[in-house]
Amino acid sequence: MLSKSEIKTAIEKAPAVGEAVEKLASKVAHGVRLPETFSVKNLDYDAQRELERLFGALGQRTSDGRFYISIPPFFRERTVWREAFEYFGLAKEDRECDDEDVFARLKLMEPELTPLIDSLAANEEVARFVARSENRKDWKRLFLSCVKRFSGLECGLITTLSQLGSDWFGDSKKLRSGALRRQLVIIAAMLSDMDADDERLVLEGALIVDNPYTSSVTFSLPVTLIMKDGAVFDYPSRYHMRRMAVQLPLETVVNIERVEWDVKPQTITTSENAAPFANMVAKGVACVYTAGYPCLAVKVFLNRLSKSGSKCIHEGDADLDGFRIAKKVGNSIPLKDVVACDVLKVASSEDGRELSAEQIKRASVFLSNPKYDDYEFADEIRCLIGRGKWIEQESFAEILKSRRVRGREDEEKTQ
Repeated sequence: MLSKSEIKTAIEKAPAVGEAVEKLASKVAHGVRLPETFSVKNLDYDAQRELERLFGALGQRTSDGRFYISIPPFFRERTVWREAFEYFGLAKEDRECDDEDVFARLKLMEPELTPLIDSLAANEEVARFVARSENRKDWKRLFLSCVKRFSGLECGLITTLSQLGSDWFGDSKKLRSGALRRQLVIIAAMLSDMDADDERLVLEGALIVDNPYTSSVTFSLPVTLIMKDGAVFDYPSRYHMRRMAVQLPLETVVNIERVEWDVKPQTITTSENAAPFANMVAKGVACVYTAGYPCLAVKVFLNRLSKSGSKCIHEGDADLDGFRIAKKVGNSIPLKDVVACDVLKVASSEDGRELSAEQIKRASVFLSNPKYDDYEFADEIRCLIGRGKWIEQESFAEILKSRRVRGREDEEKTQ
């Protein structure tokens, strides 16, 4: 808390400090987010020292006589300024801000984001959250912070919910769970044109994770890892020789500078499911496990592999999710082949498992979305709906084998 007694003492020692502090307090009272750096022109040295004492930061003067001081994140908390509002007679403005139209104010602050703000205002979950006056300050701060993350230098940096909670709200637990975390997902989904129903995908798309040690990638490859600090690790190659897999957490993966193949760069195989992946490892196939939809650690690792010259053959279920997973894998590394496509071409009407009414509806709704008009696997998804069956990855080998047998039999008959 920036107390009245501290402000009074500072102003008594250096009256010029009062104007600077009141200007900042007025901004906060009116709901304006304070900048990271505040500047004042022609401030005397006594006032400079008092400002530095109040904010616990050292300032800097420039040749034009302007004084700059960084405002620590703590001072962006509205509660810190409550006594300052009273000291400067701003309490009324503070109370009015609690009842403000958050969306109208945001459109004044960020006019170029008006369409996005209108879309969020029309969202039922957002409207319900913002309807409670005690939530408005947090929601406005969350929105502005998200916009800054998506548009600034932070957009390419991996972070955690705990770190964002600390940076944005001074509370590492603030975004880990609960209603505000859900609001973060909705805002991030709209900023990235994603479906807010899949929270993990939305957050990972924004490079936000719960814990960098619980997101991991499992693989078996004859490669050596070169780390950003120059360290060289060849143990993945030795594991691969022994038909074993390696598992690395995201925290390690993001520190890989490059992947070097111990042989000529190979085409790797990605596997959606565990049992086929285990078979690949046992056979010495160069492979990576996606564990369903690839998590951030998997996507970052595949991207590192693509930079080494590798391409990918993807194996996953021949169903809607399987093709969506293949698409996401292909966003991280060039796809050479998708085995599910090959299987659908040769499968008989008896192959596969019945699609439920819900599965058919979900696939149909997916295809009806205009943004998927040119979807890479649209024809395969239509084929699934038409045949009324989906095919598990575990049965691919048998279907392809039987097709080869049938092919040989047909060839013998024609001879």
